[in-house]
Amino acid sequence: MLKVEIRGNADLRKALRAFAPDLETALRTELNAALKPVVKKARGFVPSQSPMSGWQARSFSEARFPVFNYNTITRNIVLENRVSKRDKNGFTSLARIVNKSPAGAIYETARRPQAWVGPSASGASKGVSRSANPKAGAQFIDNLGPVTSSLKGQGRFIFRAWAESRGVAEGAANKAIDKATREFYKRSQKQSFSRAA
Repeated sequence: MLKVEIRGNADLRKALRAFAPDLETALRTELNAALKPVVKKARGFVPSQSPMSGWQARSFSEARFPVFNYNTITRNIVLENRVSKRDKNGFTSLARIVNKSPAGAIYETARRPQAWVGPSASGASKGVSRSANPKAGAQFIDNLGPVTSSLKGQGRFIFRAWAESRGVAEGAANKAIDKATREFYKRSQKQSFSRAA
C-alpha cells in the first residue's frame, strides 16, 4: 500500500471528537475539500489500458504478480480521512491519500528492474526476475513512463497529482488543521469541556 500523508497532531482529532464534535465534523469536511481534488486528479492519470499486453488477467495457475485492471486501480486510490495507526517511526497522520491496489502501487512507484536470474534459476528468492526475457524488467519500467517528483515522494499517479497541486492541497489541509486547533483552544479558554455523548 502506498500513501501520501498530511501529518499533524492526531491527539487533536481525538480531542475534537470527544469534546467538540462540531469542530471535528468541520475539520473532516475541510480536509475532504482540500484533498479530494488530488484523488480525482490521481485517478485521471491511470491509463485505461495496460501499458503492456502481458500485464493482463491470466489463468490462476500462471503467476502471482498483480494484474493491471483500470477499475481496481482507480477505485483503490482513496482519501482516508481519519487518524492512522502509528507507523514504524511512531508517526500518525490526520489524513492520507492511499493507493491500496498492489498493481496500482507497482505502477505508481516502479523505477528499477529486478535482477534477472532467468526461469531455470533455482531457489525461492524474491525480488528477482525469472522471465525468459532478460530485458523484461527494463521494458516494463520503460513502458510505465517517467515518475514525477513531489515533496512527498516520486510516482506516476498520487505523487504526480500532489506535485501538480503545487502545495495548494497541503496548504488548505494545514489551514483547516490550524483553524480547528485555534478554535478548540479558544473554546477551552472560555469553558471547561465535558465529553460529548
